Parts: sequence; C-alpha cells; structure tokens
Amino acid sequence: MESRSPQENGPKSSPLSTWAPREHTRQDLGPNEHALPGQGAFLLKKTEVSIHSEPAAPFSDDQSSDQASTYSTVQDEIRGRSTRNTISMRHSEEQSSIHGSVWQSSDDLAKAIDPRPFGTTVSIEAAQPVKAYVQKLHEMKGLEQAASMKRWAGDGTAAEVWGKLSKDPELWDKSGDTLAYFGYQRPQPSFKIKASLLENTKSHFLISKLHDGFQRSVKLSPTRDHASRPRHGMKNLNLRAKRHQELPTLSENGNLRDGNQIRNEIHFPAPEEASRVEILRHHITTRNFFASLLGGTLVGLTYYQALVDLHERLLLYMPQDVDCAQLIIRYMTQRNLHNVANDPAAAGGLLAWSENSGVRWQEGWREAFVHCVGMYDNLRHLPEVRDISHGSRTLLERSHVELQARIEACEARLSAFDFDDIWLASAWSSSLPRRAFDRLRQFLKQYYVKTQKGWPPGAHGSNDNWLTREFIQRLQIDFGSLYDYYVDRYRRWDRATELRMQAAADGKYFDEANSFTEVFVCLNKRFRWPPIPYPYPLLPVTTAELTEGKPFKQNIFSTKAKTMEKRILHACAEASNSLRVGPETTSNGLLEAFLRFEKTDLVSEGNPREVRQGRWMLLYGILQILATVSVDTPELWFKDVPYFLNPHFKGNPPWRLEAEKVLGEANPMLSHCWTVSKTWEAEG
Repeated sequence: MESRSPQENGPKSSPLSTWAPREHTRQDLGPNEHALPGQGAFLLKKTEVSIHSEPAAPFSDDQSSDQASTYSTVQDEIRGRSTRNTISMRHSEEQSSIHGSVWQSSDDLAKAIDPRPFGTTVSIEAAQPVKAYVQKLHEMKGLEQAASMKRWAGDGTAAEVWGKLSKDPELWDKSGDTLAYFGYQRPQPSFKIKASLLENTKSHFLISKLHDGFQRSVKLSPTRDHASRPRHGMKNLNLRAKRHQELPTLSENGNLRDGNQIRNEIHFPAPEEASRVEILRHHITTRNFFASLLGGTLVGLTYYQALVDLHERLLLYMPQDVDCAQLIIRYMTQRNLHNVANDPAAAGGLLAWSENSGVRWQEGWREAFVHCVGMYDNLRHLPEVRDISHGSRTLLERSHVELQARIEACEARLSAFDFDDIWLASAWSSSLPRRAFDRLRQFLKQYYVKTQKGWPPGAHGSNDNWLTREFIQRLQIDFGSLYDYYVDRYRRWDRATELRMQAAADGKYFDEANSFTEVFVCLNKRFRWPPIPYPYPLLPVTTAELTEGKPFKQNIFSTKAKTMEKRILHACAEASNSLRVGPETTSNGLLEAFLRFEKTDLVSEGNPREVRQGRWMLLYGILQILATVSVDTPELWFKDVPYFLNPHFKGNPPWRLEAEKVLGEANPMLSHCWTVSKTWEAEG
C-alpha cells in the first residue's frame, strides 16, 4: 500500500487503497435469512486510510507517559464495540509509505502501526463486523410484482408513486441535531431528526447508536481552533477519553461542530449479502420507523410489506415490554393510514396484517374485510390477495356471493316494484285495496322513469348491477320520507298478537281489523324479515263516518259527489304527520309528487281507509327489501365509497372460533324504520 509524499507547505491528505475483506463464514443461513451488521467476529469490510503531514518536532521526555497512555487507548478503540472504528496515530515522515497487505484482525492492524511520536497522522476508518443475529425476512407472495415504491398519505386518496427515499423532506427537521444515514457509504444523510426523539423510545439499540454517533462526532470533528494549531506528539488527538466514561444526555449538549447544530450521526446499513429487493425493503423500513415516530406517511412496495417490515423492525429496536403491534395501530389511527377506502390493494394488505398471529387486530380486520368484499371484483385479480390467509379468502368469496345475491334480489323486486306475493296473505274481501296497490306501483314507476331517465336505471360497473350503494341510499330517503309522513307513532308492534296468529293452524282468516297484523306476520315469517317496530299507518275515517250526521247541502255550485271528495281529501290530510315532520321530509321530491297523486287517485271510488291500507302494503314491502341492502356495517371508520359496505361475516374473524359474536355487522334493524322510532320514544 502506498501514499503520496506530503507537501512541504502545509498539511495534506491522500486516500490510500481500500482493502478487500477476507471471506466471512455464514452460520447456516437459509435462503430468506440474512445477518445484520454490528455483531460477531471482527471483520474489516472496507477500510479507508489517509495521511496528514506537518513539520515535526521532537517529543520531550515527559511526554512518554502520554504516548503510552494514548497507544493503549488506541488498542482499546480498535477492539471497540460500536458500528465503526477510528484509529488516529502519529507516524514518522520517514515511513509515510506503508507497505502491507490485508490485515485479518484488529490485532494484526495494531501491530502494523508504530506508535512513535512523529509528525504524520495516519487515520484508519474500518467498518465493523457482521452481526451473528439472524433475521428471517417475511415472505411476500405479491411483492415480486410491485413495480415501484408507493406512498400512502391517509387522506382517502389512492397511493401515489414515490421516489424520495434518498432524502425525505417529510423527515427533515430543520431544528434537528442528528443526521441519519442509510449506510456508511452514503455521502448524504437521508433524515434529520432530534436526538431526544430516539431517547424517548427507551430503546437500548437506538440509544447506543446515538452514543456511538456522539463519540464519533467528538473524535472526527475537532474544533477549527484545534485543527489549525500545530500539533506535536499525541496530546491533542482526542483519543484520551476513557471508553467507559458515562456520556451526558445527548440532547442537552451544546454544539459540537463549528457553525451548525449537528451533534450526532447514526447509520442504518442494510444486511450483508442481501438482494436488491431486501436492501430496498430495509431502507424503506428504516424510513417508516422514523415516520412512525414523527407521525409521517407510510411508504413501501406494497401496503402489506410496509406494515410487516415495520412491525419486525420495531420488535428488533424497541424494549421487550413494548407492544409493537399497538404502536403501529396507534400510529395508523392517528395518521388515518387505516383508511383503505377505494384502494383494493391496501385493503388486502391491511386485512392480511391484521390477522397475523402477532397482531390480531379485530377492528382493523373488520374495516379491511368490509372494503375487500365491496371491491372484491378488483381485489381478486391483484397479487396482494395471496398474502391473505386461506380462511379469510374463503370468507371473502362467500360474503361476496351472498352480498351479490341480496343486491340482485332487491333489484328484482324494485325493477317493477313487484310485491304481488304480499296478497297471498291478504284477508280483504274488497278489491279496492289491491287496486290502490297497483295504482301506486304504476305511479312509482312513472315517477322514477321521469327522474332517472328510465327505469330501472342503466347498469354500473363490471357486475352489471344498476342498484348502486348511492342509489339505494337515495331510495331509502325517498321511501323513508313517505313512512315518516304516514306512520302511526302511537301503535307499536304487538308481539303477543303475533304469537297468537302464528299459533293459529286452522287456516281461517282473521277479521278485518286484524288484517294488517295477519299480513305482517305472514310476510315476516316467509321472508325472514324482522318486524318493523311501528308497522301501522295513520288511517282516514271510513266513508260511513264521513256521511254520518253530516248531511250534504247541494246547490248550484256544489254537488254531492264534489262535497264527498272534499271530505275524503280532508280526512286523508288529517291522517298524516304533516305537523310533526320537518322540512327535510316535506321537501322530498317523492313525497311532494305522492301528495299530488293522492289528491287525484281513487278519491271518488269510495272508502279512503281501504285505499290507504292497500298503498301501505306496497310501502311496507319496499321498506323491508331496502333494509336488506341499505344498512352499512356499524362502527366503520371510512364510508365515502361507491360500493356496498354490508357483507355478512358471522360476527367473528377467522381466529375467533367461539359462538359469541365479537364484531357487529350489517343488520336490517339498523335501517331507518328502526332507528327513527327510537327518536320518537326519546321525545315522548
């Protein structure tokens, strides 16, 4: 190894050649395993040597003790424990050319340096050994097809392509005092943070890195005054500090470099012999670790990879008594990174991570599962779906098929408002209720043809369903307004009457007064519908009641028929909640159109009570069928999506095998007719 001759006019440094390391024996590492740097036998991986020369002056005799003490410290530093070694020695100008070969150990390196007090400084910087600790990378089945790094902002937008790993502006704190590098060969830092951030983690690993970076900063960054002063001997080489001297709290020290506030430099090198993808994953995870401390965004090749690698890194860095899964959950919920709405790949990743044995996050699993079912047509073609467990994939497919069946059943009913089978349980002898039923069905079809430019509306999406989540919610508002306007708030469903009717086996019809209850019992039993708490309408008086004791006064301006129509319209208007409902109900388009329809349809046909009953039967069927698909899964965090959010998953994630349900799911009894009645009861 050779060096250039020093110039006579001042100090000069010249880099020497880099030594190749001897082969390191891996201890039976598997194909997916790698060793981490910093542990194991000493190994010089790369060494940089530079020589600084200046006019020499002889040592005095009283400096010999300093010479011996400093050389002892040098030998200690060579065998040091941290991530790098720095050796600074004085070497003779007359021997400024060092002839040697590769040193196999620190002892060989120490013997090659003559510690005699002369005027040339030899600085040898050596990388440290490979850790004996073996970490097995989590296999990602969908990772090989990841095209680029992505960034999840947690604001409901899709993941964006991201390429700022070398220097992340999001993690660059202008007031920071610590520079973080991805490796020792990186010329520029990637992050700038505060040392107190790492100290607060109570992580022995991170605090040790800070202390090592603090010691290196002291040794390799002398003050300008010290650097410019002629140096004779070894008294001012900053190597006299004892290795075991207790360091002060790093964040409380003053500036250690002239003109800036940088106090520490920490390095996070990738594992030795790692593949390019593994190196990239390592650096991404280092970045995500700091982002989790600072509340930043999440980046990764896939959403699942980012969460799994971050979890494994936290297990490596954090104390054993820290629940690392809860740290990630808190970070995600505070940053809204669990918002996987409209992102099937992220939803699949969250589902897979939430069901991992070290996580078992029930609420996260439910959120991801519901969105995965809603986006299943897109999710099933993505490679990330293979990271989901077999049990969850099976449940996803079943829930998707069941949800599609409910949607199609609802479409079949609403496409023609076909509820003719309701009349199989009818006990009315009069044909007027059925005529009112059919007339209302024709009115609804005409209304939606006019407002939707056709009925049923055009199909949306790849599954050819015209009934979208947005449209079903609109229908729920429309028919919920009709229900609120005409429902009898004082007549609650009688469970005792229901039981008596279910027990009747003679096939006889009940009297006219109980015809409503009879139909409700039959329909609920046949279609497995839960009974609506307030299923009865407000009914107008009968025709007989309208004429009893109220003789007609005929004149040239009014006939008996006209007078009767006015009485019927007045009776229908009185049998409503027009004075109870608010403007959000009365301003509904369907309700306004129905009020006009009611004033002209079947007014002169006779009994207004039977007309109201026939119309209510159709409304009851529509409300029940809407309740099967209009209710979202409860306690979801994010619902601003176009797809349905009401799959059935039996109330338990796959790892919960007990019969008791631990998670709520969509239920018809959470729809409008059930929830609005609770507000009436609260109002008294």
